[in-house]
Amino acid sequence: MIGDALIVSPEGALPEFQSDAVVTKAYEDAKVRYVRSKTSAAEQRLRDRHAARLDALNEEIASLRPVFTQRQSVAAASSGAYAARAPHRVVKSVLLAPSLWERLQTWNRIEQLYRDAKRCADELDDVRELLRARHERIEALESETRRSIYLREEAVRKSLQSPEGLAALRRDPFVHAAFVKVQAMHAERARYNELVLSGVIPPQQARDRDMAERGMLFAFAPLKNVIIGGTVRYGTLSYYVLRDGAENETLLPCDPALEPLRDRVFDIEESRGGFTATLQRNPDGRPKAVLDHLKAYYSAEEAAERYAQHRARLRTDVVTQRTAPENAAQGQLVAVLAKLAKSAA
Repeated sequence: MIGDALIVSPEGALPEFQSDAVVTKAYEDAKVRYVRSKTSAAEQRLRDRHAARLDALNEEIASLRPVFTQRQSVAAASSGAYAARAPHRVVKSVLLAPSLWERLQTWNRIEQLYRDAKRCADELDDVRELLRARHERIEALESETRRSIYLREEAVRKSLQSPEGLAALRRDPFVHAAFVKVQAMHAERARYNELVLSGVIPPQQARDRDMAERGMLFAFAPLKNVIIGGTVRYGTLSYYVLRDGAENETLLPCDPALEPLRDRVFDIEESRGGFTATLQRNPDGRPKAVLDHLKAYYSAEEAAERYAQHRARLRTDVVTQRTAPENAAQGQLVAVLAKLAKSAA
């Protein structure tokens, strides 16, 4: 069963891998620290330069706020006076000019009230626009700061791809200490894989351990928007990795009869007699390919890149041997999908 203890090899207890995620994170954190140490001085100079500009903008905003408050009060009073004489000419704070008849009736006094209210409203809008422009400049400056810092860090990260940059990275004491642990982790993994391939560890036990570590289950129903994302092997055992629309992954025993489904999208449902499986189709009736599936979840560029990787796996990772199902339910699910694969071929 998943999670059972591993057997003991002649060389002693097999290594545990629970700390792998901690070791990997420590190495990644050390790399981030290294990158920031290389850019921190330039970043601080950039922040200091931008801080002076931010201070100037904030001072301008602070000086404009009392003006805005005063003009807001005056505009409210003048529009209130106009609304008192012509309430139907103020609609949702919008000032409407008086009619000719209204001007004649009031000997043009209402026209003066309208002009005063309109002038005060325009003066308030002028200050509001000045404040908005300065807030936008602050946002643009902060965005420029973040982008400049990102570009500097990205340049350092890119330099790490060169042999010289990688060597400099690993000379850093913090990175070196974390890298030594990563190397030890990979050595443990390699030794473990050798034990699996040599048969010291039974394939079923290797599978159960890997499934427990990755939190994976065997395929079940219902599953929607399913693709065969790849295969995973444990000694003589091979399994398809089924991936649904929510990126959940489950395992299904490999069978050459299912190979035509590796570029199709399908659904699995539970029925009274066991299982049913159906191909998903495009609006024009064609069966959905994996590329159609990827386009629904990623940008066109990323979908094309992921599909190219998927096609490459199909060329190099062909299933030629059948892995026996664990139980009758698995066998029935494989049989249903094999029947579906015939229609997809």
